[in-house]
Amino acid sequence: MKVLVCDGMHESGVELLQAVEGLEVDIPGEITQEQILERIGDYDAMVVRSRTMVTEELLKRATRLKCVGRAGTGVDNIDVAAASLGGILVMNTPGANATAAAEHTMAMMLALARHLPQANQSLREGRWEKKKFMGTELHQQVLGIIGLGRIGAIVADRALGMKMDVLGHDPFILPEAAAIMGVELVSLHDLLARSDFITLHTPSTSDTRRIINRETLQKTKWGVRIINCARGDLVDEEALYDHLMNGHVAGAALDVFATEPPVDNPLLKLPHVIASPHLGASSHQAQANVARTIASQIADYLVYGIIRNAINFPSIRPKDHERIRPYFLLAERLGCLLAHVLSPIERLEIEYCGTELQDVSLEPLTQTVVKGLLDPIMAEKVNLVNAHLLLKERQVELVASTTSKSCGYTGKITVRGKGKEGWFSAAGTVLPGESIRLVNINSYRLEAELEGVNLLVQNLDKPGTIGFIGTTLGRYEVNIANMHLSRTPDKERAMAIIRLDEVAPAEALEALQEHPNILWLRQVKL
Repeated sequence: MKVLVCDGMHESGVELLQAVEGLEVDIPGEITQEQILERIGDYDAMVVRSRTMVTEELLKRATRLKCVGRAGTGVDNIDVAAASLGGILVMNTPGANATAAAEHTMAMMLALARHLPQANQSLREGRWEKKKFMGTELHQQVLGIIGLGRIGAIVADRALGMKMDVLGHDPFILPEAAAIMGVELVSLHDLLARSDFITLHTPSTSDTRRIINRETLQKTKWGVRIINCARGDLVDEEALYDHLMNGHVAGAALDVFATEPPVDNPLLKLPHVIASPHLGASSHQAQANVARTIASQIADYLVYGIIRNAINFPSIRPKDHERIRPYFLLAERLGCLLAHVLSPIERLEIEYCGTELQDVSLEPLTQTVVKGLLDPIMAEKVNLVNAHLLLKERQVELVASTTSKSCGYTGKITVRGKGKEGWFSAAGTVLPGESIRLVNINSYRLEAELEGVNLLVQNLDKPGTIGFIGTTLGRYEVNIANMHLSRTPDKERAMAIIRLDEVAPAEALEALQEHPNILWLRQVKL
């Protein structure tokens, strides 16, 4: 498998990828967007930073691509929706550069408070202007942090160490969690009104784009200072410029811009604005951490199927993956079985029970059931990433649940589907040695292997029926490998799962269906 590194990578990450058997790493250097478009069809994975644009057009050409790794936090340059529809995993490295970004924020805030860049430039030009660069202390100043994720939390910790009063606004953080950080959780209105410094640490979403705008700036203190080391589009730059010009905003420190590089940006001409060229994650330690993290994530996914820090798929911890790993094959086979019996399907229910399937993320197993269900009936490529979206497109209702009731197994998965012909259910488990078994079909209890070609037959429980099945298959030269039988307690009906050495021809199935005791049958290839 081939990995394309588009925007450069720290040597420690490159070495990690190169050490993985079966991976070929291509690092072309300063490759252009057009060159990537020409070459991307040859690669199974790609690593990008902020420069390369992973567009819908690029993804359509990436016929082999399995994953995109963003060496950093933001994925603004990746069309995640298009990747998901194409079954391409998108992963990033949240937290790997959090310390670097937080420390850069503190450096920008200190430089802004004490006019360090301006004083440095003045001195280099031969002036000694002590009074001109009178600064302000951070001690006992109020810092408002918009976004209390990993970076925001580190900034809060550093600011508290400098004896600042810290306010936080984050709709996804509970007051109790903020209190543990030492942060007073407040509304955005209160944060704007009370803060001497405001720093942004939120992702770019429809709710946060231009969160600093004319309206919100009007609600801030006179003389507030703004720091943005997160995303350029969080700030309405024109509104910020106007408020800097009229003195409402005393200064701004910007590491990011709406357009990068910021050509002819009027903010850069103001003396009370300091700026850096998107250096938040640019520390030697951060670059090494990010490179090793994204390299290990890509290797784990390509080689072992382990998913971590995915944007468009639920991640699973390695120890949990190892615990439920044997159930992935079971989940896919149960979904496939359902696809052969019910078509079209209107509703899918999945139930998990047993100690091995408790207290772990089961969403990957749910996606695997859906993949197994859709794979036999769809022309599109179906995988764990796009399975849920494709199911939604087909208007199939999905319900997944976990029960604590005893089921007689350490782990059991039950799938139920509703189609035009009614409901059908199947359940399976994993036996010691990681051998998967079918243990229920509808109300019938049995034990059968979930592999190969199988004939499912429901019939009236009358003498001669099984003999007729065997004779008929023999007449068409179809050999029976094994057979599992079950019947209702009243001995009225029975279910047979017949393992075949090869696919039975349509004529054989038609001949079987003509027998009056056979109620229905399906041939299933797993």
